[in-house]
Amino acid sequence: MMFDEKMLASLQKLGLSNYGAKTYIVITNLGPIDATNIALEANIPRTKIYDVLNKLEGAGWINVEQGRPKLFSAQDPRSIIDGRKSDLFTEIESLSSELSLMYDQQIKKEMPKVWLIHGKKSITAKSLDMVSKARKSVMILGDLYFPQEVESLKLVILKSKRNHISFRIISGDVIKTSEGEIDLVKSFEDIQPEMIISGKPPIKYVIVDEKELLIMFPKINDDILDLEKVVALWIPSPVVASSMADMFNMRWNEYIRMQTKS
Repeated sequence: MMFDEKMLASLQKLGLSNYGAKTYIVITNLGPIDATNIALEANIPRTKIYDVLNKLEGAGWINVEQGRPKLFSAQDPRSIIDGRKSDLFTEIESLSSELSLMYDQQIKKEMPKVWLIHGKKSITAKSLDMVSKARKSVMILGDLYFPQEVESLKLVILKSKRNHISFRIISGDVIKTSEGEIDLVKSFEDIQPEMIISGKPPIKYVIVDEKELLIMFPKINDDILDLEKVVALWIPSPVVASSMADMFNMRWNEYIRMQTKS
């Protein structure tokens, strides 16, 4: 007997084996029919046909008429396939719920932790600790510095140069703060870091090794940064830090292209 391959594949999706699908098609087409003729029509070894038939009967696909020989007939395919569709739909819904729960739990694991830091002393200490431990790269973007931070930062930049650590800065040249003006260009002229002078918003991003990020926010009064009212967010997340690094690199490269054209 010739078989429609698409029909065989569909029956197998409903849980039948290849032999089981062929046997059900034969019985549906020719039944009631005995095992010997089923094996012949389905091209299944006679040593295997009874095992196939027992499984089909147990799963409710066929009926057995006792006698000599036993005759096999098919259950109505509409009712049995509708039942399998319902079971399959229930399994898919259950699978979707279980996998969605696993996925949501994984997303929660990946959500970055964020720490809020208050006060210029604590923020300065955290910033200097991060950059001093850098192994590959430091990127600093923004117009927010503390007077007591600059001298310590110079030592870190020199150490980074000796250790071949990339240390790049994008900032304005003169920063007005509640503790006086900070002339970054003049402050850094003796160490000459990689630096682009470009006025940015009065916040600061410190990105270290594309693994952790510190964002500082000041209060602003009449264009003066109030250094007594600064808060920072420390985010030790490679996902977030690398995204900020991409933004920094985009601005850096854009500035280099503009300089090259001019």
